[in-house]
Amino acid sequence: MTSTAPAVPALDFVFHPRSIAIAGVSAREGMGFGGGGFVTSLQEIGFQGPIYLIHPTAPAIRGLKCYARLTDIPDQVDYVISSVPARHVAGLLEDCITKGVRVLHLFTAGFTETGDAERAKMEQAVIARARQAGIRLIGPNCMGLYVPSARLAMMQGQTASPGPVGMVSQSGMNAGEFVRYAMPRGIRCSKVISFGNGADLKAADFLDYLTDDPETEIIVAYLEGIQDGPRLARAVRRAGAAKPLAILKSGRTEAGSRAASSHTASLAGSAKVFDALCRQAGALRVESLEELVDVAVTFRFVKHLGGPNVVVVGGGGGASVLAADDLDAAGLEVPPLLNETQEALAKVTQEAGTSIRNPIDSMNMWDDKNFEGTLLPCATAPNIDVVLYHTSFGMGPGARFADPRGRMARQTESLRRIQEESGKPIVVAIRAPTTDEAFQQTNEMQEMLWRNGIAVYPSIARAGHALANLLRWQRMRQ
Repeated sequence: MTSTAPAVPALDFVFHPRSIAIAGVSAREGMGFGGGGFVTSLQEIGFQGPIYLIHPTAPAIRGLKCYARLTDIPDQVDYVISSVPARHVAGLLEDCITKGVRVLHLFTAGFTETGDAERAKMEQAVIARARQAGIRLIGPNCMGLYVPSARLAMMQGQTASPGPVGMVSQSGMNAGEFVRYAMPRGIRCSKVISFGNGADLKAADFLDYLTDDPETEIIVAYLEGIQDGPRLARAVRRAGAAKPLAILKSGRTEAGSRAASSHTASLAGSAKVFDALCRQAGALRVESLEELVDVAVTFRFVKHLGGPNVVVVGGGGGASVLAADDLDAAGLEVPPLLNETQEALAKVTQEAGTSIRNPIDSMNMWDDKNFEGTLLPCATAPNIDVVLYHTSFGMGPGARFADPRGRMARQTESLRRIQEESGKPIVVAIRAPTTDEAFQQTNEMQEMLWRNGIAVYPSIARAGHALANLLRWQRMRQ
């Protein structure tokens, strides 16, 4: 009998260490980045295995026993995080070889990215020695891994709840920012990888891994440069053929190219060539970290659009007019509603202060019965592909309601039910709050919505751009 179990990706051991040692933790260090930051992050997320600290003199730090050298640790160590100065990395690597370590994550910087020839030689010597010994390196100059299912975190505040989005990033800060921006909008991650200089394991390695990873359904990437162009091209094509893929690549300008080189020793490469590769691979090329988050939200919750026709529903004529302009600029359509749809809307709509052609500007949105009575005809209209409902907190009749949380819950349930019954996506844009109370209500509503499978955006313009990106991706895949 043959097994039907999926094959384990070749690099899977990198993401599931049973024990971790951290070298370079200072007894006086704060809770931020560096060795102590990794201790805090791993303890906070609840890493299940032992965490060993390496310190030349301290007996213990933060309740964890310290060892003068890695080789003094009596038990097996799978994964080592280096926060020691660059000049000490070669010695640490020798201890890793002696100890049988499988993965060395170099948070340590000060190698090729400095532009110094001697530092570059030092990096190359470390990589050659690690390869000779069969040790895989992440970095140098990177934050490493965030793997919720393995209880690995690169920064504090990263949830242990896993999800389907995988990220490859040359920048640790951008990897952390992606997670921080995306979490409140319902994005949960399978693996997030910050690989820095990519001296050993490169973007292509991690893209190939996420392509094969059964826990990853959507892939996003932040790249600063091209390492081994033909191999990266193969990895992008393979990933783009298998899963939704969006890439943010810096170095679009001369200034950006210089910054990329000094950050992770990357050569930016031709933007036109990279654009062509993305088109051929069926991968979306995006222009900002915010757009990358919006695309992830859209892939996760909207998934598919039947066409470009949007109906905009909400209170506030000015916002609706601007919405029509924003959606048109994004390449979407805001068609007039058919007579039959307008007749259905007229039955639940007060004439004063109302427009029911599209966009729909209606004060009825504050009433539970009329809320559903307005949205259902829009979602079932034959000439509409997606409903965009926009709202805000802290102003309008809703601000005076005694039970705003109850109203939010009822609206969310109506939106979920209408999306399910109509078979068309409903997306919500919540405009920026301006008071503490409105900010809290915005966050509560946002969580209610994504937990019910509804995509949320911070503005109508960003929602429109994200929907247009989804259509563009669908056309590339056809």
